Amino acid sequence: MLMKKLLNRKTVSKVASFAVFEGKLTLVCPTEDGNGWICDSMALASRESWAASIAQLINTHQLNGSRIRFVLGHGLYQSLIIDQPAIPRHELASALPFLVKDLVTEPPANLVADGFAEPIKDRLQVLVAQRALVQQLVVACLANGCEPELITVDEVVLGQMTADKQSQLVLHSRQHSGLHLTAFKHQVMCFQRQLRGFSQPLIGLTQADLQIDGLALELQRSLDFLSAQLRDAPIAQVLVSCDSDDNEQLAAALQQRLNVPVATVSAAPAELTDYDTRVAWAAQLHQSFVNLYSDSLKPQSNWLTLPNLVAGWAAGAVVIGSLAGWQSWQEYRATQLLAQQQAQLTQKQTELDNAKAALARHLPSELKVKLSGELEQHLAAKQATLKAIAMHDHSLQAGYAGMLQQLAQAASQDISVSRIHAQGNQLDLEGVARSPNAVPGWLQSFARYPQLADRRFEVMSLGRNEENIVTFMLHAQRKTEENP
Repeated sequence: MLMKKLLNRKTVSKVASFAVFEGKLTLVCPTEDGNGWICDSMALASRESWAASIAQLINTHQLNGSRIRFVLGHGLYQSLIIDQPAIPRHELASALPFLVKDLVTEPPANLVADGFAEPIKDRLQVLVAQRALVQQLVVACLANGCEPELITVDEVVLGQMTADKQSQLVLHSRQHSGLHLTAFKHQVMCFQRQLRGFSQPLIGLTQADLQIDGLALELQRSLDFLSAQLRDAPIAQVLVSCDSDDNEQLAAALQQRLNVPVATVSAAPAELTDYDTRVAWAAQLHQSFVNLYSDSLKPQSNWLTLPNLVAGWAAGAVVIGSLAGWQSWQEYRATQLLAQQQAQLTQKQTELDNAKAALARHLPSELKVKLSGELEQHLAAKQATLKAIAMHDHSLQAGYAGMLQQLAQAASQDISVSRIHAQGNQLDLEGVARSPNAVPGWLQSFARYPQLADRRFEVMSLGRNEENIVTFMLHAQRKTEENP
């Protein structure tokens, strides 16, 4: 049931306004295309018929799901002025019924109130209505699937028909009702007064001129008072909106008697011709700085009810059951996966055992390994022998005759060789020389002989014997790649 209520909520979009007066209910709302206005009204026999009339108008114009704004007319609220209390704005609605309890006859518990700062003095303009009256409107609205948004009063929303940058005085009256004066400073009400002793219509009666003169006198008194109060923004114009008169003629007649401009109310759409429809239209534009629809009147959601508890338990059981089912499914999947992995592990373990057995069959015996090592050592010895034999070049096979012949050809008168030792590429020479410089010169002559040009000596030793003759000793140098 709770979910059904939440799903059945309608989308709130259109705004409709009701002007509520004793004996009459007026509806104003925009057309579907937004280019015009729907106006309708019903006579009210008593306050008990409000709910039925509101329901009929909502159903007739298919306003179910709309936001609703109510405007209370004269006689349904009280307007009071008190000193500005040191109370935050959000606490005014709950504190004002107690602050004005000495100025009204109803107990604070039976009242709803709101207020705003008066532009003239540092005082608070308070608007008070009966709680039962306002609750009746709220209940009728909610019963038809609409959302109450604003409950205000006619004299406050009347400011929407004045200039937002000027101070203006509005003369207004409903059909078969008295005259009222309301002054606005920048569209905020700052003065109100009821004019008594005038018959309506004002124009067209036998003593019309006398009535107009008297009305002009009352207007001038109010203008003088407001001029003293509104020094920074004096009254710039008088507006006329009287249902029982021709407003054009009335404005022209007053213009002849006053020293301020007088005009008819022109801010409202042309099709809205009476006071009730105009204030209902003004509620569409009104910024809700005065709203008698306080939080205490808004429907409180009581969630701790038996149907809600049952629905909560059912939802909890469904969630728990779903979680249990999901957990069981996860466990089942995990069990299946574990069994599959174990089967694969068993298969791999069998393959591993088979591979180990095959490897064991191919391992060599210790005797074969030992014989193989000995054969490798014998082969290495043979290779070393062959390498040593390879160190001997072709000179070992051909002899040293060519080398000795070329050594003889390289003989020098300054050198006498006493010992020649040749082995492979090694050649050692010893002997005597006429002088120490003769040995290097002799060695340089080896470059002209092929068998001697490649000979290298790593040691050359010079000395003298007992007879003081220079001796030399040359030891051959083996090539690097031939060193064992």
